[in-house]
Amino acid sequence: MPPTDSLEEPPSPVEAFQALFSSALELLSRREHSCQELRQKLAAKHPHADFDAVLQRLQELNYQSDQRFTEVFCRSRVQRGQGPLRIRQELQLRGIPSSMIQPAMDQLQEEVDWFELALEQLQRKFRRPMDPAAPREQQMKERARRQRYLAYRGFFGDAIQYAIAELDAGGAET
Repeated sequence: MPPTDSLEEPPSPVEAFQALFSSALELLSRREHSCQELRQKLAAKHPHADFDAVLQRLQELNYQSDQRFTEVFCRSRVQRGQGPLRIRQELQLRGIPSSMIQPAMDQLQEEVDWFELALEQLQRKFRRPMDPAAPREQQMKERARRQRYLAYRGFFGDAIQYAIAELDAGGAET
């Protein structure tokens, strides 16, 4: 008689640990994950598992590091043209503590010119300055649209104003 699910023995603690560890390694082999992300993804496959021992072992072996995840995540988001507000918010959503976020953001502050990054993103999206011949109401709508675009990408107000002014000034010269 074939075994049914209700008659199968639950896996031993060692087997359960190995299965969870293997699943975690599989996820980490694709990209860095924060501890919280790993918990969420592993919980889908192993809903009643004890994650603490597995996550601790992964950290001991240096396979998982929230610090490394934070650094890689920050660099990738800058490459995507996201601003500091958006990067910080996404790190918080991924369970990275503020004590780890602040040094990473300070490091980015030294490496990245947020004003120029905002300008690059605005140029990439809109290409041309606002038309000075357009009616004032249309100009205001277009300016608001551009501000919303950069704000959504996570830039501060002063970087947004700089980018819009530079794009408009650059277009007036050509």
